Amino acid sequence: MIDFLAQLDYLRDVQRNFGGMGRLDLLSVFTRILSVVVPVVAVVAIWVYRHVFAFAFIRFFARIFAPHSGQIVENYLVTKGVMLEIYLYSGGDVGRKLTNARVMEVVGGKMRLQLINPAPTGLKLKNQRVVCYTKPFTYSGRKINAFFTLVGTVVKRGSTLKEMSLLTPIKYRFVIRRKHSRKRASEGTVRVKAWDGRKRKTFWMSRPDIQTINDPARYGDKMRLSVENISAGGMRLFIVNPKGTLPPLSRGNQLVMRVSVWNPKTKKFSYFNVIGTIRSRFKGKGGAIGLGIQFVAHGDKVGNQYVWKSIQGELKSLAQYLSAAEG
Repeated sequence: MIDFLAQLDYLRDVQRNFGGMGRLDLLSVFTRILSVVVPVVAVVAIWVYRHVFAFAFIRFFARIFAPHSGQIVENYLVTKGVMLEIYLYSGGDVGRKLTNARVMEVVGGKMRLQLINPAPTGLKLKNQRVVCYTKPFTYSGRKINAFFTLVGTVVKRGSTLKEMSLLTPIKYRFVIRRKHSRKRASEGTVRVKAWDGRKRKTFWMSRPDIQTINDPARYGDKMRLSVENISAGGMRLFIVNPKGTLPPLSRGNQLVMRVSVWNPKTKKFSYFNVIGTIRSRFKGKGGAIGLGIQFVAHGDKVGNQYVWKSIQGELKSLAQYLSAAEG
């Protein structure tokens, strides 16, 4: 009994220290806590998902002022089975290709897709911004070939995409995908050394996995690269006599490339370190492997390593050298 009274006196002392002479009002304590925690959590959530809220807000008003134009385009995409090429899009840069797809239906502000040849990815795609390209078509006298939107829902099995939906976009646009036409590369004017994209941090420390050679006639049936054409945004090349161990060459895989271009005015080669994403793969003559490459980043050496920066559309310095070579 004495122990119980001692404990009771102790609890009363605690109450006096924290809540005065009256009973400790737990409801008021929790109310004070929630009055601080809830606004903080709300602010953090709004900041983390700010691009989603901004997209939904702008789309809401866009649909009010132009309620039918978007629906007509969406019906066209569904009924015609228009093929989409879906790429990640971040900071103004077109990233890796996720998949080809067709829009099966548009319900509740979402486009449900039929995925075609999805590329494996370990990225968290929900709410990520993407750009979708189509073959150009005309609506109300306006040419359209692209739209930007967010990924709505994703179902994956491991790293393989099984299902995906997109939010209906704010606006359908016409986007020029290539500002410079590709120039045919004569033998020896463009040299390329290529490494597996996974070697981007150490590529300069090892021999190239594949490369062009100065005098193809002397090398017989040995494996080599041959450049067909080049632009400031990418190139088309062939792996002649492919054999042995090659880096992964599926669509969406990347290569680290050192591209050297001959400048007839200075009588010198100027080289650029780039990361190229394989956008297409096809068969060439004599069993050669053809690759369509898009440049997505360029590398500058800082100290003992290379720092890679995203390319916004095309590499400007390469465009200048190609213009000089053309002149």
